[in-house]
Amino acid sequence: MRSKELMLRLFLVVFFEVLFELLIINLLRGWGEYNSLVFLFLDKCLFFSVLVILNATLTQQKIPFSIKLHKEQRELIFTLAIILIIIGLVNKKNLLSAFIIGLIGSTTEEYLFRGIILVTLFKLFQNSKNQLSRILFPLMISSVLFGLEHFLNLYSQSLLLTVVQVCQTMAMGFLFACIFIRTRNLLFPTVCHFCIDFVVTAFWGMQNSKSVSFESTIVIIVLYLIVGFAILIPTLTDSNPLVKK
Repeated sequence: MRSKELMLRLFLVVFFEVLFELLIINLLRGWGEYNSLVFLFLDKCLFFSVLVILNATLTQQKIPFSIKLHKEQRELIFTLAIILIIIGLVNKKNLLSAFIIGLIGSTTEEYLFRGIILVTLFKLFQNSKNQLSRILFPLMISSVLFGLEHFLNLYSQSLLLTVVQVCQTMAMGFLFACIFIRTRNLLFPTVCHFCIDFVVTAFWGMQNSKSVSFESTIVIIVLYLIVGFAILIPTLTDSNPLVKK
């Protein structure tokens, strides 16, 4: 598939997924079910199905994903699960919502942004003469798109909180993309994404309306970027960042 055609197909995937999100959000708001866990779960199940169809018909990307893990990886995931269970039990009133929000957010968003979009961008930039641009440009573009997607949250929260969230999720998307590139397995950014969403929802609930602190926002963004770069650095010399060694 030629680059121009693949770029157009990727644009269509993004266009249709945003159109779908806007349609569903307005339908749920019209029914008064925008914050219903049941409707949100059904919405994201349908959304994931739409993404699978869009990838199969348009971008046609094979997304690196495997549950075959070595001993250290299994131990890490087991440890994370124990920590999340403890956090959930300490915050029992938010346990169910934390699990559902973590599940639907991590699976759909990672499949779209690190799976379809980032993998497609790597193919579009694979012939770049600059080694760094082959990795950093796709990584940055996918992370910015991931952040911008969260402007949809304006339907349920203030502009200031949404802008802060957009900036944070751009940095968070950078971290997830670095994990994906380093591990060459979508499972790991999905697990990381789930853990963050679970912890945030467990402590503050679905409607997080706490005051926005500029200082704390900057600290969080810088932390995501530092950790992301630390994870990414060993892969910067790879000719194809998503091909397993």
